[in-house]
Amino acid sequence: MKAIVETARLLGLKVAAHAHGARGIEAAAKAGVHTIEHGTYIDEAAATAMKASGTTLVPTLMAFEGIRKNVGTGYYTPVVDDKIRAVSEVADTIVQRARRYGVKIAFGTDAGVFPHGENAGEFALMVKGGMSNREALAAATNIAAQIIGMENEIGKIAVGYSADIIAVGGNPLDDVTVLENVDFVMVRGRVIE
Repeated sequence: MKAIVETARLLGLKVAAHAHGARGIEAAAKAGVHTIEHGTYIDEAAATAMKASGTTLVPTLMAFEGIRKNVGTGYYTPVVDDKIRAVSEVADTIVQRARRYGVKIAFGTDAGVFPHGENAGEFALMVKGGMSNREALAAATNIAAQIIGMENEIGKIAVGYSADIIAVGGNPLDDVTVLENVDFVMVRGRVIE
């Protein structure tokens, strides 16, 4: 992993690791991986390694929701159904544990295991996990921009930044679920019909 991270760094790239197990998370963080997607079994040792290396967690809670919806429908084998049931309770506490350990969290959904267009459901799941509405918004805007190295171009509304804006029928600081119903989209200053 260290060789992968170092090669990526030399090429101006960052490395993300899909990691569920605590020791895998810890090893990836110690190797210098930039983000951990999922982080299902994050524990204190994994979190300590993440903080030491500046690794950010992207909990992808919508992915767990998408997978959970198919349990018991015959979509998965009985063995996989059982595995999902066993992991579900732990997955529901990812954000809570990461926050307790002081790990930086960014927004991401691992879209593909649930219908596209439902991505904004991640906000409510992050809040349910213990983040404030403001923290969940920051995870999707300025923190996400930092993760991809574009914090000087996107992630906030400011002069010189890309005019990527949505409008919703409410205040997401009061109710983050209003982000699930977008009324207006502007991309790079152009209104999308």
